[in-house]
Amino acid sequence: MSVTVQRVLESVREVEAGGECLRLLVGRPGSGKSKVMRELASMRGWEYIDAQNLITEEFMDLVPKARPLEALRIMSKIMEELNARVILLDRVQMLFAPVLNLEPLDLLRQLSKQYTLVAAWPGNCEGGKLCLMFNGHTKYYDIVENYKIIQIG
Repeated sequence: MSVTVQRVLESVREVEAGGECLRLLVGRPGSGKSKVMRELASMRGWEYIDAQNLITEEFMDLVPKARPLEALRIMSKIMEELNARVILLDRVQMLFAPVLNLEPLDLLRQLSKQYTLVAAWPGNCEGGKLCLMFNGHTKYYDIVENYKIIQIG
């Protein structure tokens, strides 16, 4: 078992003991986040899902103004159908596409109030900021206390 897999397992145990439910597996593109998540899914029986599967036809049929208002309901419904103790959400950068009109980090935080969520975050942490690398662009977010970062690579 890799050190990263062990760190994610320990982090999820903290959730079971009453900790915050959002875990971000942070690493640059190609660092092995997806591999770690698939290994955890296989090893623990946790549900692995690509974030693109959360962007349904029902969601895309909404006018852009309504998408941020309905995203939590639609995506919660999908996660509820998974009936999983822990959800491993890969390729969250899909949620940052401007056409979706979402605030993905806020959405992940809200979803993690209902589900134990480990999300693969393409980027790194630097200077107290969470850095997202997507489509050749870099965006920075303040690190807050209601999620835990597990750095990889």
